Amino acid sequence: MFPIRLKSFAIFVALLALPFQACTDDNPKTFSPTAENSQEPEQVSQGSTSVTKQARFITEDGEEISGLVYGQGDIGIVLAHMRGRGQSSWSNFGKTASESGYVALTFDFRGYGDSTGTKDRRMDRDLEAAVRYMFFVENVRKVVIIGASMGGTAAITIADEYNVAAVAALSPSTEYGRIDALEAASTMKTPLLLVVAENDPPFNGYASSLLATASTTRYLELTGSQHGTNLFAEHDIDLTEQLLAFVYAQTR
Repeated sequence: MFPIRLKSFAIFVALLALPFQACTDDNPKTFSPTAENSQEPEQVSQGSTSVTKQARFITEDGEEISGLVYGQGDIGIVLAHMRGRGQSSWSNFGKTASESGYVALTFDFRGYGDSTGTKDRRMDRDLEAAVRYMFFVENVRKVVIIGASMGGTAAITIADEYNVAAVAALSPSTEYGRIDALEAASTMKTPLLLVVAENDPPFNGYASSLLATASTTRYLELTGSQHGTNLFAEHDIDLTEQLLAFVYAQTR
């Protein structure tokens, strides 16, 4: 097992076992699914038995987003990828999450994979559509977003508005284009877990800024210099366990 360094480890584990002080309303923001979001997703017959079906859903500005659903359950995990990667960067974690009893959704941001639109624009809208899909199509009770880099930045930005149960952000930046995570963090009530490598500038600095701003934040610093989902290359078992423990603590 690769080494892992967790700041204030004993305090983190003790706090992780208790609910964060966050929104007590389990209902998401009131919104209506589009007709496209209400359609029955295509069943898939791929090699992995963990993939339940394909998912396609429409953003508020009309882009069509492509995804895959892993497993079944009443707790949903939305997995948002980092720049230059795609939903496949979350496939191993999605499989593991489904084996733990969760329903996990991976998807390609607009412009990636089979999703329409221009790359690296309005990730917040894509993520909003993914959360709607989980509530209205998968009919989950609660949603946790786990995002890498720009995916984590977008997750912090929309978390309170869509009343997700919690957010875990791997190597997020404080802002990305018109998405301002630092501003959102200043009033954030949603439980937030920040994960960053100790030698990943400037993102370790961004994480420190978010930590100082968001009152609901916990901080996990890993050894090495990997970024986003690349952290799994050196910390696969430990990071997976920490993320699933976080999901469990915030949704039980």
